Amino acid sequence: MADVVAEFLRDCGLEPVGPVGRLEGVMHTARERPPDGAILDINVNGGPCFPVSAILSARRIPFIFLTAYPAAAIPVEYRGAALVTKPFEPNEMKEVLAQMLGLPRDCPLPEHLASSVRH
Repeated sequence: MADVVAEFLRDCGLEPVGPVGRLEGVMHTARERPPDGAILDINVNGGPCFPVSAILSARRIPFIFLTAYPAAAIPVEYRGAALVTKPFEPNEMKEVLAQMLGLPRDCPLPEHLASSVRH
């Protein structure tokens, strides 16, 4: 799914940094890179992503949770972040990204990608 999301971002004209699959790597990226925003799965290789959420929050970098977990699984301090449920609808993701990053909402969505993100 991470590779599909990265392709989706590229097709929307964005430049993904990842995917990064290990918590240590994600934390390093969150500390060392100046991303405009982040898309986090709550489960990062078997562990919670909330240490990454703390780093991003401290750096004032917006993030989205992309997960199959319910909103109740998110600690109260991070519930202000957008939540997109897997499998995601492309238009929902475009809307959330546009809002988070201040982007136009009309990025094109290739047909092959529209079907792959729903699986």
